[in-house]
Amino acid sequence: MGAQNVEIDFSNEVVPIEPLDIQLNKGIEVSFEDIEFDTGLASYQGRQVLLYIKDHSYGNKIHKVLEDGSLGNKYHVADCTKLDEMRRKGRFDRYVVTNRLDGVFDVSGTDSYTNEHIEGETKLAVCQLCLKGINYTKFTSLSSQSERKQFAKNFKLAEFFDTYSSFFKYMPTGVAEKRASYYTHDWDSISKKVREKYEYHCQQCGLDLSAHKRLLHVHHINGVKSDNSFKNLTPLCCDCHRKQPDHEHIFVKHEETKLITQLRSAQRLNVKESWKDIYDLADPGMYGVVDLLEQYHVSLPEVGEEVQNSKDEVVAELELAWPLKKIGVAINKTEAIAATREGWKVYSMRHAISQIEQLASSLR
Repeated sequence: MGAQNVEIDFSNEVVPIEPLDIQLNKGIEVSFEDIEFDTGLASYQGRQVLLYIKDHSYGNKIHKVLEDGSLGNKYHVADCTKLDEMRRKGRFDRYVVTNRLDGVFDVSGTDSYTNEHIEGETKLAVCQLCLKGINYTKFTSLSSQSERKQFAKNFKLAEFFDTYSSFFKYMPTGVAEKRASYYTHDWDSISKKVREKYEYHCQQCGLDLSAHKRLLHVHHINGVKSDNSFKNLTPLCCDCHRKQPDHEHIFVKHEETKLITQLRSAQRLNVKESWKDIYDLADPGMYGVVDLLEQYHVSLPEVGEEVQNSKDEVVAELELAWPLKKIGVAINKTEAIAATREGWKVYSMRHAISQIEQLASSLR
């Protein structure tokens, strides 16, 4: 009707919170069989979660656990040998799943002397076998027990969830609100001016996002969100932004990661001359796989390889791929199945790590 087109900027889009997400923040008791590990990470109804056993009645342990959470049940973030052992033994205990990020857990137990039911909160420790199973930030390279213990002590759930944010559709409850509260009231207009100044180009990877402006963020170089001086502000694509230190509040959907990869390829920015380039281009959730592949000295993979069918239609995109051998690693299960139908051998993140010797051997 001749109306003028108006551009709507979703660069600071807030993801709506559903009732289930609110429940998960408080914790939901579920059967072990209801938890999925398709990607290797713990998932409940499409949400990234962690799971733990709330009850600490055995050995009258509840009092000690409330004083020192490290003495309590470990919480799990991924499939691991301990969970597999319980699965094989048929021990389907009732677990609590949650996406709470502060590391504080509701625990309970019965005092064996007074028969009193006791409840409280404490900081439990992460399961080290989970971290080993996904090689989280090179955990498998830690050689001593003291190093692994210190790593687990410093483990941050928010940073962990951010690393694998593109594996899941929903962000943990509270992240959106916290992200919005970081910025000044005039942030929208300031960030727009900065992006316009640089013509919507990422200042790290060089990506032109003038046609996808919502994927271009503005980064505070010194980390101080109240310092909006132009010398402290630089535009970064959402992928480069989330890879900055201490940016666990950045949540990037799988579809956005794929689009960034596709655009880099189209603009010839996906140059791969070293493993550092692979780290710069790859989804952070693939870092555990990339680290091991580098150690096994395999050839550099393609990042974001599009798999086509006989009609030249793109049916899947693989995070890491070796086209000549038709071997790849995928995040999305549906895409992995589609690529397999086209003759590819596709690993999930979990299987790529657990079967690293087989994978590396097939790539030589």
